[in-house]
Amino acid sequence: MLITTSDVGICFSAGDTKTWALRHVSLSVEAGQVIMIFGPSGSGKSSLLYLLSGMRPASEGEVRYEGRLLSGRNSRQVRQLRFTDFGFVFQQHFLVGYLTAVENVCAGRSHRYFERACNLLKELGLADKTNAYPAQLSYGQRQRVALARALVHSPKVVFADEPTASVDSDMSIEICQILSDYCDQGGSCVMVTHDMALKTYADVVYSMRDGVLKPDTVCAGE
Repeated sequence: MLITTSDVGICFSAGDTKTWALRHVSLSVEAGQVIMIFGPSGSGKSSLLYLLSGMRPASEGEVRYEGRLLSGRNSRQVRQLRFTDFGFVFQQHFLVGYLTAVENVCAGRSHRYFERACNLLKELGLADKTNAYPAQLSYGQRQRVALARALVHSPKVVFADEPTASVDSDMSIEICQILSDYCDQGGSCVMVTHDMALKTYADVVYSMRDGVLKPDTVCAGE
């Protein structure tokens, strides 16, 4: 088991007022799985991704990665884990404006990732945009660069926050197929999305509302 949570929650406090972004969430992520989480905006989906990846601590409960508590690691160890074992696609692409597409994909990594970065950009329909800067790309193209960046180091888990929100339906299918193929090779993906049409690419499906995670009543892959 790669990731497990046990009755975790995230609570924000403002004076005497407490607001629960997540409540009593338990789930597991296994190697090779595509897990999709559906729910409306503000339901806690993004907060759950941040919790699973160690970017936000739990207010209660436990998060374990490969059997070890995330809270038992120091900040340097968690940062290293996110750099080596995790990949991220955020709602905002967070590309560096003065770097080209391929440089953004390889950002912070050695030159040996350059060929893989170029191949990923080609798979995502950006072969002719390798040396383009973010300002020269459409929003959807930037999001595809962000996806390539998440995959370039072959992470064990990809966390994807609405990765298809700004692309057309054909590219949405292509992105999901790339993530599905990646998981077939042993990786894992936890994706949050509004697009119910993508459910067929999932091995496990959850719905989330008001910070509560529940197994979806419709089987994945059907």
